[in-house]
Amino acid sequence: MKKTAIITGAARGLGKALALKLAENNVFVILAVRSVEKAVPVLEEIVKNGGEGVIKQCDVSSIESIEQFAKTIAAEYSHIDILLNNAAISVDGPATIETLTYDIVNQTMATNFYGTLWMCKTMLPLLRKSADARVVNFSSGLGQLTVPRMGGIPAYSMSKTIVNAITKIMADEEKNTNIKVMSVDPGWVLTDMGGPNAMLTIPEGIDTPFWLATTDAKNLVSGEMYKERKILGW
Repeated sequence: MKKTAIITGAARGLGKALALKLAENNVFVILAVRSVEKAVPVLEEIVKNGGEGVIKQCDVSSIESIEQFAKTIAAEYSHIDILLNNAAISVDGPATIETLTYDIVNQTMATNFYGTLWMCKTMLPLLRKSADARVVNFSSGLGQLTVPRMGGIPAYSMSKTIVNAITKIMADEEKNTNIKVMSVDPGWVLTDMGGPNAMLTIPEGIDTPFWLATTDAKNLVSGEMYKERKILGW
């Protein structure tokens, strides 16, 4: 039976690549994007390759937009099997806590923190109706508390630490359901956000998120952060 996945930020980068790969593997993909126009070529490629999907407008930096998206999805779908919270921004580097501005922190948290949290919150009723649901929240090595911080992007780093906290709390709350909740560090990937000096290609960057979304549930530990298909302490 074909599963249904929601992917935020699916118009480009890791989100686009994940949408294409999931569709190629018999998953119906819902492209949750801020700009419907920019996602049209992605859906066209999915269909060209024999997959199925749809584009839905959703600006994850807006709680109102997420709640409207959730109402639309609930009206059209009986359940959701996979939620990939991929959309994120990094706008504060180089900076320190001393030089940060409120606007930069607010922008970062609106997308990376509130966006991830509200997608989880509003999709929970449909995820609970799945026999095998997955939530994959995109984090970062910069969100780890157990290693020295790299780079001068404190707002981004703190937002990704919060993503790990969302993952841990939600996994505990849903431990008696069919929902597995994981966060993932895809690594430093050659995307618009990662920049030209990144070490990994996009196919390498989506390997673990795709695996988390599709592998047998018995291979997964809910509430943990993964990198290269292994649990990464944080």
